Amino acid sequence: MRVAIVIGLAAMVAGCGGPNLSFSVRAGAPKASATALAAGTGINVSRVRVVIRKVELEKAGTLEMDEIASGPFLLDLNEAALDSGSVFPVVDATFTPGTYSEIKLEVHKPDSSETGANADLKDMIAASASIIADGTIDGADFTFTTAVDTEQKFEGNLVLNDGSNLTLNVDPSTWFTSSGARLDPRNESNRSQIENNIQSSFEAFKDDDHDGVADL
Repeated sequence: MRVAIVIGLAAMVAGCGGPNLSFSVRAGAPKASATALAAGTGINVSRVRVVIRKVELEKAGTLEMDEIASGPFLLDLNEAALDSGSVFPVVDATFTPGTYSEIKLEVHKPDSSETGANADLKDMIAASASIIADGTIDGADFTFTTAVDTEQKFEGNLVLNDGSNLTLNVDPSTWFTSSGARLDPRNESNRSQIENNIQSSFEAFKDDDHDGVADL
């Protein structure tokens, strides 16, 4: 299977010409294989879809934000991507090289007015979802949807040059567990904890060598 990274044209309007910064995505537990997605709980995640509205950088020592990707756009990670732990390119943008102190991105529930910008959002709009996870539990299919809108911030000292890369790591292996016990995604009483787990599972960092690990 081939991973599908679905990007609407609206995500590519960060400019043309000048220094380049790439934004990539990786799925899975850091430096681990996706066998962790089952983790003895009987739950296996085979597909993850996430809608991102925009990605911004905060310049060090200021409150000035530099938007490097606008959207909304869809990250569609299938089983091959979850198993491989590979880093996949999403967006190339022009930006101002320098030192930045924060990466900010928005996980977003799209609405019908945004279909024109990206037709691939149609299923997400129909499900009123910002994130959809498909998989099996004890061999039975399940689909977990959430409409959570959240602003994710990742702080650090980021010296970014022409050709630098930022990677967003999405770790579904943590979504359906709590203190080693499984959280059945079909049980509505588990929704709040699962949504908290999802929001805690994102990590963004400088990754110029595209290995899925934050550069030192």
